[in-house]
Amino acid sequence: MTAVKYVANEIKGYHSFVKFLIFLVGLAAVASLARFVFGLGPTTNMNDTYPWGLWISFDVVTAVPLAAGAFTLGAIVHVFHIKKLEPLVRPAIVTGFLGYSLVCVGLVLDLGQPHKGWQVLRYWNLHSPMFEVAMCVMAYTTVLFLEFLSPVAEKFGWHLPLRVLRWLEMPLVILAAAISTLHQSSLGTFFLIAVDKLHNLWYNPLLPLLFWVSAICSGMCIIIIEATSCHKWMGQPNEGVLLRTLAKILPWTLGVYLFLRVYSLMALSEGPFFDVPVLTLLFILEMGVGFILPMIMFTQKSVRENDRRRVIAASLVVFGLVLNRFNVSMFGMMDPNQIYYPSIIESLVTIGIIAGHILFFVLIAKYFPIFEHHPETVDYSIPDSFHKIDDGSKVDADGNVVGGAKVVS
Repeated sequence: MTAVKYVANEIKGYHSFVKFLIFLVGLAAVASLARFVFGLGPTTNMNDTYPWGLWISFDVVTAVPLAAGAFTLGAIVHVFHIKKLEPLVRPAIVTGFLGYSLVCVGLVLDLGQPHKGWQVLRYWNLHSPMFEVAMCVMAYTTVLFLEFLSPVAEKFGWHLPLRVLRWLEMPLVILAAAISTLHQSSLGTFFLIAVDKLHNLWYNPLLPLLFWVSAICSGMCIIIIEATSCHKWMGQPNEGVLLRTLAKILPWTLGVYLFLRVYSLMALSEGPFFDVPVLTLLFILEMGVGFILPMIMFTQKSVRENDRRRVIAASLVVFGLVLNRFNVSMFGMMDPNQIYYPSIIESLVTIGIIAGHILFFVLIAKYFPIFEHHPETVDYSIPDSFHKIDDGSKVDADGNVVGGAKVVS
């Protein structure tokens, strides 16, 4: 059977929802091709007033914190030694790796001359937050790729790379937390120069810190939604007991965020605050529905221990973060005399990126052991020879394999 026939037969066996995701990704690929053929001007509604449109507001400013579960959970498990959450780490790493990879796709589409993007590595502007974000996103995507290689090595049974990756596990976790702290906060630094453009409800000197804390909150909530969805739709074990631990942490992190938010608004921001009714409504939705309500919900044991209520509370936090990022990067800087609306091409690409994230996660979960956790006690010594992992098989006196494949030395 040729590779094409094999792939075609695999796709035929997929669920109809997965096939629909493939269709959306294909549609986004066509829209992306149109962007490169005709340019940004004819295919988007971005202009000199709104040089950052949907692709930056969602695909970068919003998608980066939504992928923060990897570094957040890695720090919780390996730095704070809450080892019982270890089974949640690999799915979170896959989510983070896919999120940052698709952020890179969005950046390539948004750059006027993407073929010159590599020059950020050559011409260093140490005073630019964009330079820091560019370098950190590239570095963190590389770290996530290395962390993602562990289930790949287990899938193909390669012993030496797996041992090396496990030996590097702690340095990678520390590096991931450090890099993420830098660029998650620097996303907020972008908007500190918009003194007279960003509305007073969102402009304040603590934007970098607020972006970082809110990313931690949303990262844990994405893990709750992801693990619950995998149990419901993919037949994976119910991790409700582990998710309750995250649900106990969330009221504290949300409380810290709300304290910083209220403090910055009262002590560091200048009015007027409620002079635009639409922005006032968006602020109330963001703070009330997106942060205050789920914080109250997570303080209740009945919510933390119920899968459905826990997901609802986590979804509200994700809603609050998405709305916050759009308020800061788009709505709060909107000119009432010239309203920006995403074009069809922009919308199709963004929908395709969301569909691609879900699609690739499902496919990776199908073909790689991301839900299988290696034992806590691991031999981190590097072997002398390159051979496959012993799968527990034995060889009898005649050289026949009993109980599995023969170990290759």
